[in-house]
Amino acid sequence: MPKIIKPAKGTYTTADITVDSSGRVITASSGSGGAQALNMLLAAEGPSASNVTTGNSSSTVIAYIAGAGGGAGGGRNGNQQSAGGTGGSGGFGFYTAPLASATTKAYNVGAGGTGGNVGGGSGLTGAAGSSTTLTDIGTANAGNAGSGGTSSTGGSGSDGSAPGGTDIPYSWSIRDDSENPVQYGQGGRGNNAGTGGPGNPGILVVYDQ
Repeated sequence: MPKIIKPAKGTYTTADITVDSSGRVITASSGSGGAQALNMLLAAEGPSASNVTTGNSSSTVIAYIAGAGGGAGGGRNGNQQSAGGTGGSGGFGFYTAPLASATTKAYNVGAGGTGGNVGGGSGLTGAAGSSTTLTDIGTANAGNAGSGGTSSTGGSGSDGSAPGGTDIPYSWSIRDDSENPVQYGQGGRGNNAGTGGPGNPGILVVYDQ
């Protein structure tokens, strides 16, 4: 019958054991019991900036980072009315990195770009959004502005990116829980013969493990 020999005698939590060819437990130690649970530290929308600190027993930081959307271009009014171009969507990425416990990192969550004003001959270009950054972990770049409408609809702004992270399709971007949910990082929409819509803010969600 297998038996624990003297060097392994004791009480262990989620034990890691070694059994020899005779069926005897020859070593035993307390194990980790699997991965540590995720703890949400922060969920912030732009524009905002502050610091976030990991827990006293964590070893990993995990973040979803989205840059803000660009503002749409202004439309053309008068004859040959048109809409401004759509603002680009902010980059959206997943980041993870080892990080010592009780470590503080600064963050900055981007604001959406403003829309361009309406014009007679042509609308004005909107403003680009702002990027979202968690220091030393990752940055999601913002969407660029849409151009103003002329005799036709203005050109769309280019989308941002999430370099160094796992790029997530924009259609999976985070939404708030309101009745008419805001999709963070979405570019502004143009309005026919009207001011361009603003881009939606970026967002940062941080966990530790």
